[in-house]
Amino acid sequence: MASTKEMTVRGEEALKIAEALNATTMRMLQVLGTEGLDVTTIAKKVGLSEAYISEQVRQLEELKLISVSYQRGKRGIRKVCKSDVERVTLVIVDHTVSKRGNL
Repeated sequence: MASTKEMTVRGEEALKIAEALNATTMRMLQVLGTEGLDVTTIAKKVGLSEAYISEQVRQLEELKLISVSYQRGKRGIRKVCKSDVERVTLVIVDHTVSKRGNL
């Protein structure tokens, strides 16, 4: 059985990911699953324009939720996306931070 790819984020990173996860990006991550798909295929499956999906791909890649590779296609280079995570945990209040000032 393949291991679950998990990501736990805190602080500013958690806020950035929370901002990025909307109905569209969640649907994109679900469509990607474990297989790599190009931007055109993702756009068709989600029902949105390639330009919009490309922008969302850039954002998800920056947040390390997906990875991107480039492959030769019939008409040039295809941008292929693959989900890097199956589960994301957002830590809102981090109780592991020591309160040294209160010792």
